Amino acid sequence: MCGIVGAFQPSGRGLVSHDTLVEMRDRMRHRGPDGGGLWQSPAEDCVLGHRRLSIIDLSTTANQPMLSADGKVAVIFNGEIYNHADIRAELERLGKYAFKTDHSDTEALLYAFIEWGPACVQRFYGMFAFAVYDARDPSRPALHLVRDRIGIKPLYFARTDAGEWVFASEIKALLAHPAISAAMNDVAFWHYLTFIVSPAPMTLFDGIFKVPAGYWVTIDHTGRGTAHRYWDNIPRPDEYFSTKDLSFDEAVSELVRLLRAAIRRRMVSDVPFGVLLSGGVDSSLNVALMSELMDRPVTTFTVGYKNYGEFNEFDHARQLAKRYRTDHHETEISSEEVLDFLPLLVELQDEPIADNVCIPLYFLARLVRQSGTTVVQVGEGADENFLGYWWCEHYREKEAAIYDPVRRAGANGLAIWPVLRRLVRQMKRSPGAVSTEDQEIVLRAERGQQLFWGGSVCWWGSLRDQLIRNTNAFRAPKPCPVEGLVPPGHLALDSHAVVKGYYDDAGPVWDNPEVLRKITYLEHCLRLPEHLLMRVDKMTMAHSIEARVPFLDHDVVHFARRLPNAYKLADGVGKKILKKAAEPYVDGDLIYRKKQGFGAPMDQWFRDERFGKRCLEVYRGSQICKAGYFDNDFFEKLLEAQIAGRTNYGFHLWTVLNAVFWHEHWIRRG
Repeated sequence: MCGIVGAFQPSGRGLVSHDTLVEMRDRMRHRGPDGGGLWQSPAEDCVLGHRRLSIIDLSTTANQPMLSADGKVAVIFNGEIYNHADIRAELERLGKYAFKTDHSDTEALLYAFIEWGPACVQRFYGMFAFAVYDARDPSRPALHLVRDRIGIKPLYFARTDAGEWVFASEIKALLAHPAISAAMNDVAFWHYLTFIVSPAPMTLFDGIFKVPAGYWVTIDHTGRGTAHRYWDNIPRPDEYFSTKDLSFDEAVSELVRLLRAAIRRRMVSDVPFGVLLSGGVDSSLNVALMSELMDRPVTTFTVGYKNYGEFNEFDHARQLAKRYRTDHHETEISSEEVLDFLPLLVELQDEPIADNVCIPLYFLARLVRQSGTTVVQVGEGADENFLGYWWCEHYREKEAAIYDPVRRAGANGLAIWPVLRRLVRQMKRSPGAVSTEDQEIVLRAERGQQLFWGGSVCWWGSLRDQLIRNTNAFRAPKPCPVEGLVPPGHLALDSHAVVKGYYDDAGPVWDNPEVLRKITYLEHCLRLPEHLLMRVDKMTMAHSIEARVPFLDHDVVHFARRLPNAYKLADGVGKKILKKAAEPYVDGDLIYRKKQGFGAPMDQWFRDERFGKRCLEVYRGSQICKAGYFDNDFFEKLLEAQIAGRTNYGFHLWTVLNAVFWHEHWIRRG
């Protein structure tokens, strides 16, 4: 695991200086405290920098940047290729490559690229963001930027006015370049308020972009940038298993086999490794299967909260730790520590991720580092691939109630209006008032809009209408220098257009919509790569910890995509197949207890006098408050009500306040 940085100037004029690149590289020292490397091409059109966190092949021969034997191809790499030994063996059988390292996955990647070109990524099991400078044809040098299938590792880029392409593992490194300044992308900010992150390839920094998950970006010798999507998670009906193809019991056995293989792959390490253990079924099964594969106790880590015991999972984690006799570690954090951490949080996030789980993750990663462990496996991806959230069933019912009658009304748009009016009357006659959610669903159906069933949808509908004061305050962003990389819908002040773009990418697969397959697909488009995985990357790497995600092994993801929905969600039980797979390994009371989730007591923290008042004080003095985006009276009253304990809008408030803290740190102070 590492931090990578570099620049490519095809004209060869005005390439960033060595001193500046070193400064950019070393802003990411936390990503690689074990060493730093620097290389410049003989043509002086490319310079690459690297911070190393030694995980596989600890020798200096595995340092980066790494060059081919003839010096014409150079690579810098952040991540791990778990099957690198198999790839190396295949390359060695060709008799064309003389490997210099003992077992470096970077060297396997380098020669895999030389042998197979961009198609090499299809052979990799792993997580990666890498850059390859290829000057085998000296008249046509090119730079390639690649992000792994799922988006586990980040990669950001920008192009200066002088035509120089600059890239890095973190945005803070790019901002050390003298030609790149910090300004907010207002349209990305609009989408952030909806999704609590900015959708790739946008970032909240105007003119700075991120390579989307499953993409390969090439900058050629003329400076032209093009993008290719080499992997997606689009449902393909011709691949689906039927219950006749694969019985439920057969599916359970196959899932256990795939998970065991995924966990074994992620145990490849020359440094100590362990598991983040919440006490839920995902992390518990991870510990159980890893225990089968080890001849020593698994090292486990759990976090909790002082004064908010109802959010703690210590007892559940201890129960599992006792069963498998793990080397168990715990930490507990206070609201005072949380408040003191906020300035560092926005520094580490680069762009805001409005998920309060970032806070406990940081302290949990600190515990991992203090224990002497460097690598941990985590449970991200299980809920998204196996429908583990309560709202999956809820939203399936909503879609059926709202959209099925509309579909039965036929293609005649005039027939839709009476159906919707009838639905509204029916809802009004039912006990209780019509919920804000139901009103919004009906309004979207009237407009012919798709619903976005996601785990992190924040400011939408009437609540957003109350928050936003003036849409004219949101300015158009700078264009992306990679042709066609930003979907047109991303450029509108309409987050539905973002969602529609994802559906359009999937093509006719939605002619007969299945909302549960939509959920998984959309989670892979946005929430997993830009939210869940980025919070893990940023908070673990803050302590030079590498996090690995076995539930997002692409074999597991592909298998989950093919399963019948009833194997994942049935009778109100989410992750049905995963829970059944866990039964031989995990106590039933842990498997089938009410889902708690890995969360933080944000609503309660707001009611802490010091925390709440500090948030209100920062908001009132912020540039965002004064810029005309929001109805400040509305927001401040909502915040004051939260502090007084009269409402529970901590999620919404934190989404705005995270951006406020970020803006004050990165934009206002630069």
